Amino acid sequence: VSQSRYVKVGEWVLAVGNPFNLTSTVTAGIVSAKARNISILPDQQFPIESFIQTDAAVNPGNSGGALVDTEGSLIGINTAIASSTGSYSGYSFAIPVNIVRKVVSDLIEYGKVQRAFIGVSIRDIDSKLAEEKGFKKLNGVYVAGLTEGGAAESAGMEEGDIITMVGVVS
Repeated sequence: VSQSRYVKVGEWVLAVGNPFNLTSTVTAGIVSAKARNISILPDQQFPIESFIQTDAAVNPGNSGGALVDTEGSLIGINTAIASSTGSYSGYSFAIPVNIVRKVVSDLIEYGKVQRAFIGVSIRDIDSKLAEEKGFKKLNGVYVAGLTEGGAAESAGMEEGDIITMVGVVS
C-alpha cells in the first residue's frame, strides 16, 4: 500500500510522465523536502500546500504523472516545478498520494472536497506576549480570536485560552 507519509528525505524516487510529448519518460531523483509550501495557490483563502519536493526532472507534460518510490509504489502526483524559464530548473513538486486519495474520495462521496476548520486564530506565545499577559511558560499557542459559529466556539473554547495539546476526546 502506497503511503506518502512514509517517504523520507534523501529517498530515491522516479517521476513518470510525457514531457514535451515524449511518451512514457522516466526520470530519477531524491526527495529533498516534504510538506513544502511553494505559494502557488495565492488566490485561495485557505490553501493547502504540502508538496513532496524532489530533484527528479519534471517538465511541462509531466503534470498528472506518477511519482513512485524504488519499489514502484505511488507516493505522489507530479504537479509543479520551480522555474524561471518554464522548463525544469532543479526542483519539482508532487501532491502526496495521501492527499490525492482524500480529495478523490471526497469528490466521489460529496461532490466537493471536505475540509475541517477549528475556527480559531492563534498566536505563538513568545516572550513579548508572555510578559504582556503574565504567562510563566512559553509553551502552547494563544487563542487570539474565534470564528463565530465555528467548531471551537461550539466546543466552549474562548479567546485568551492557551492550547497546549491536541488529541482525541473519547
